[in-house]
Amino acid sequence: ERTRSIPRAGWMVIARKEFGDHLLSSRFIVLLLILGLAVGIPIFLATEQITSIASEVSGIPALFIALFIAGAQDVSILQLDLTVASFIGLVAPLLGLAFMFDAINGERSQGTLPRLLSQPIHRDDVINGKFAAGLAVISLVLITVCGIVAAFGILRLGIVPAPYEVLRLLIWILTTIVYVGLWLAFGLLLSVVFRRAATSALVGFGAWLVLTVFGQFLARFVLAFLVPVSSALSEENLQAASTQSTILRLLPT
Repeated sequence: ERTRSIPRAGWMVIARKEFGDHLLSSRFIVLLLILGLAVGIPIFLATEQITSIASEVSGIPALFIALFIAGAQDVSILQLDLTVASFIGLVAPLLGLAFMFDAINGERSQGTLPRLLSQPIHRDDVINGKFAAGLAVISLVLITVCGIVAAFGILRLGIVPAPYEVLRLLIWILTTIVYVGLWLAFGLLLSVVFRRAATSALVGFGAWLVLTVFGQFLARFVLAFLVPVSSALSEENLQAASTQSTILRLLPT
């Protein structure tokens, strides 16, 4: 019986190596600090509001979820409320792009790609392994940050989550990981298509800028012509406002 010369799980070998390299890289430390600040600033600014909520309306449903959606009043950045959820929605795509924009073309420019492909593995194992490692690192960061926020609410404010609140939080984390995975795959695609890392980074961050920063503004501008809403109270205006709200929910942010 002939033996298989190519390992069945070659992508796992690549993933383990890339995962270790990511954890020891300065890029991981910088991105961890950025995401930590993105979560710490809303919590710091909303501490007084959250404390008043915890002391005045203790016992109401979904109080634990308020840790992630409560923010500083009258403060917003890039048309987003200053909350933990909105900040992660804004910064999470950057994590995916930052880890993958030079995944393949970086190996090509350093001259290590031919040496890597000379090993007994498939070419798609390299791509799948790099994707799995990047998604694992970002998932680790997101789970850690959300765990810190949850621990802050439990230990500092004394808010004990109900089982359904924990389930809601887990579903939100999984959805966020899938969302980051889309940007991770997009950055990996750019690293394959473009030979220069600078070009793939420019295209990737430009797409993030258009969709995240200017997406809501452009969508509202187009909807103002397609589905106009006036100040009059009527059934047509209510339906138009509902249509605008539904379309705006399709935006990544």
